[in-house]
Order: sequence, then structure tokens, then C-alpha cells
Amino acid sequence: MDNSPYDFATQKAAIAGHIERDYEFTLQWLPQYIDEFPQAMQNVQLNWQKCNFVRDAQSIVPDKHGVYCFSTKLGMPFADELNIPLYIGKAPQQYLSERFKDYLTESNNVKGREKVVIMLNKYHNRLVFWWAELPRIHVDAMEEHLLMCCRTPCNKMFPDRKKHWGKAF
Repeated sequence: MDNSPYDFATQKAAIAGHIERDYEFTLQWLPQYIDEFPQAMQNVQLNWQKCNFVRDAQSIVPDKHGVYCFSTKLGMPFADELNIPLYIGKAPQQYLSERFKDYLTESNNVKGREKVVIMLNKYHNRLVFWWAELPRIHVDAMEEHLLMCCRTPCNKMFPDRKKHWGKAF
């Protein structure tokens, strides 16, 4: 995030709960990569678990390495389990539990990543934290491949699909 006055004002407003009603996030879903995902990741399995992103849930998130995803529950009038992914991340150097706590802190940080701070505050009562534990050796590649399947609206950097996916075939 740059430090212009507009960005600071946007961050401060998001933390205070004042977000434009029509603030838009755009998600790109790429089914062709999803179909090829098992072969690209050599059948590394993901066992996703979830909790609501609330301070009281931090004890549920394990002290393990892995990948994680923030999503928002759509809520009524949609099905209860319908979620939209907003951000994909990894925890190869820290534990998933530490990343969870980092986001609790970032939600009130006016110098935090703009889209992430907005996500954490705009959807605070519908935000879900998903995680999958993995051996450290698979964490970086798994995050890259998840981002190739789904360009989430709050991630800033995306891997080069041709460079990485080409290695899998």
C-alpha cells in the first residue's frame, strides 16, 4: 500500500467500519487449473478445516505449517455453506496459529495491506479462516498452485502460470 492521504483515509475508515456500500472485490476462477491440480501437485492431499475468524477461535488453529484461505459466507438468501474465497496465504516459516494472530492485529493497522484490512473489517462477522496442514516442503508450491486456480481479490501477487504450471506436465 502506498502512503498517500487517500489510502490512509481508506484504511482508517475501514477499521472504523465505514466502508463504501458498493466496494467491489473481483474473483477469477480458473477451472482448467483446478481440473489439473492433482497432477500438478503430485496428489498432495489437502484436508481443509475452518473456523470463524474471531478472536475466540485462535486456540483452534494449530501450531503447524500449511496454507490458509479467508472466505466470506454469502448468507441469506444463499445456502449456509456457500463461501467466496477472498485471500490465499501460506505459513512455511510461521505456524498457522501465528498467521491467524497476525491477521487479528492487522485488522486494526492503518498501515496494513489495504485490501486485507478492508476484507478483515468489511466481512468481520462473516469471515471464515480455512487451513490445511502440510509438511513445510509443500507449503510454497501449494500456495502458488492454489493462486493459479483462483485469483482471489485480496491477494496482490500471483505466480506466473506458464512458468510454474508448465513444470508439472
